Amino acid sequence: MSSEITRSSPDRPDATGGPTPPPVPRTIWTRQARRPTSKLVTLLAGAAVVLASTPLWGGADRATLDNAELSAAPTYTIGLQPATDPGPFPGSVTPTTPTVTIAGERDGESTFDVVRYPQVQPKKPGQMDFDHFHTGIEIQWWLKKWAHERPDIVDLYIVGESFGGEPIYQVTITDKSTGKDTDKPAAFFEGNRHSGEISSAESSLWLAHHLISKAGRDRQVDKLLDDKAVYIRPVNNPDGHNLYLYTAQTNRSSVRPTDNDADGKLDEDPGEDLNGDGYLSQLRQYVGAGKGTHVVDDRDPAKVTMRSVGAGNGDYLMFSEGVDNDGDGRDNEDGVGGLDLHRNYPYNWHVMPGYDETGRNLTQVGAGEYPLSEPETRHVYTWLMSHTNIGAVNSMDTRVPMHLRGPSTCDPVECMYTDDRKLYEHFDRAGVGFTGYRYSGSVYIDYATRNGGDPEALFGHGPDFGYFQYGAVWYGDEIWNGGDFVDYDSDERFADWERSRWCVENRRTNCFLPWTKIEHPKLGAVEVGGINPKFWAQNPSPDLIGQWAANQAKFNLYLTESLPQVALSQVGVKPLRAGQTDGATHEITATVTNTGRMPTALEQAKEVKIVAPDTVQVQGARLVGDAPQFFLDGGKKQRVTLRVTKTGTEAATVRAVSVRGGLDSAPVRLR
Repeated sequence: MSSEITRSSPDRPDATGGPTPPPVPRTIWTRQARRPTSKLVTLLAGAAVVLASTPLWGGADRATLDNAELSAAPTYTIGLQPATDPGPFPGSVTPTTPTVTIAGERDGESTFDVVRYPQVQPKKPGQMDFDHFHTGIEIQWWLKKWAHERPDIVDLYIVGESFGGEPIYQVTITDKSTGKDTDKPAAFFEGNRHSGEISSAESSLWLAHHLISKAGRDRQVDKLLDDKAVYIRPVNNPDGHNLYLYTAQTNRSSVRPTDNDADGKLDEDPGEDLNGDGYLSQLRQYVGAGKGTHVVDDRDPAKVTMRSVGAGNGDYLMFSEGVDNDGDGRDNEDGVGGLDLHRNYPYNWHVMPGYDETGRNLTQVGAGEYPLSEPETRHVYTWLMSHTNIGAVNSMDTRVPMHLRGPSTCDPVECMYTDDRKLYEHFDRAGVGFTGYRYSGSVYIDYATRNGGDPEALFGHGPDFGYFQYGAVWYGDEIWNGGDFVDYDSDERFADWERSRWCVENRRTNCFLPWTKIEHPKLGAVEVGGINPKFWAQNPSPDLIGQWAANQAKFNLYLTESLPQVALSQVGVKPLRAGQTDGATHEITATVTNTGRMPTALEQAKEVKIVAPDTVQVQGARLVGDAPQFFLDGGKKQRVTLRVTKTGTEAATVRAVSVRGGLDSAPVRLR
């Protein structure tokens, strides 16, 4: 990975080895340079291909970062990584270059100043703490360190490349001495699909650190790793994560250049950090009493927030920080990227606005050119489809806060199996018990109507793919509350003055940026300030992130502990009289119990046949007739009888086999 966000121009999505896109009447991205063929990525399950990259930090002196172009960079390999020592802690957790350049060819700026936020600095380099936000440089170092120091429980993978050519890292955590990860029930947790929602990366990292640091010292953790596997991808979108933590910029998700304002140009109007404080915040311009739209909110004891009072009633006009680069009368309406990786899943995917040829159907903002067009989403999909032992997923975001899950297009009562819905509702309640989140439930009903209004559909949404097509328990939880702690006026809404008042009462001075005077190139004298957009509005301040990350991770641990788990008991063998018509020599009986809370297959999973039925097999003898097939609800048992023919030695093994419930075995002797 480069010290910069810079990569050479990335490929179009269909050049990275993903599914062939369906024909579309026109392309969404009009200009996209190609990388040389020798550097294209072919991502096949189990394949290992060599890719180009640059290191996150320099050599032994660690003084500077390597800014070599992709073509001159060292290599890394897609797939399982060697458990090598990553060396000393990086000399800097941010790029040491003055600027970074974002991948992709666009009409606006791609090169931005590096910001060295104090919020990303560890308390003591090389020691884990959750009182700061971890940059990509630091996260990679920790993942490599864990794989090196705990090879008995940790495997490190590069699962693929991002749009910008950055490696996407993931760890598998399980006790290898008790079996392969794919032979165990598994959970998958993903952070930072959305660029600025960095709290989700922190919760993913907290969970990984908890499991790895407690293994061998905590009986509950040891039991979990004995029986289960946990897949953690802390940063699914490294391009956006880097953009957010290394520069003043922010965006929704992918940095792929996109025409957000339908003017035929790509990313031509990003925000500008006019006062150089590292943030894109608000502008206010005093225009005289009764000539503006806003006043200083007198309900705010700090007098730092603004209140909209309508045109002709205020003293100030308000703008976002930046300039109107394209002269269309709007500021910052087409910044870096604009697609949404969480609208790019194949289930119920819809085209983007302007691409429905009928002109009258429902469309989805940010959906991408076709399902799984974006490599970050595709790498999640391919991992899940090749690891169908995964029964629980949480692909986390910020900020509502909410335990959020499907359905996203229909009422759960009408479109979910009743047993599945009740299981989800149990996890909704359990999640709130761990986190205290204000909301829980479905996207279509609970999320869309939380502030009033009618249900509204989201298409191509991950939780819908997760339930309806993948047949798993899939959440997309929203961490952090945006500073919405107290509804002082009891109107069931939160305003900036309430956020500011809470901060004043709790002696916090980092929630809002002070208003500072600057000369705007077009507006003249203005002030820049407002709520801290990165470390209060969208994510908590660093001193709070540890608790929010931990609470969310504890719910994810509960999901993992709730996975189905098959166990054999009461295994017996009875010899049969000679001359059985079916040739059987022995009869084996056994009880298979699902000791987990979740069923071995949701009702939806059975419908779409994403998993094979549970069964019982015999090794070392020939089974007479068909193997039994069944599914087990949580806590339920199945008694089976197998007729077998002894083929050699007396020793044989009975195996309970479940795609999502794992394996269990017991030895028997055929005397």
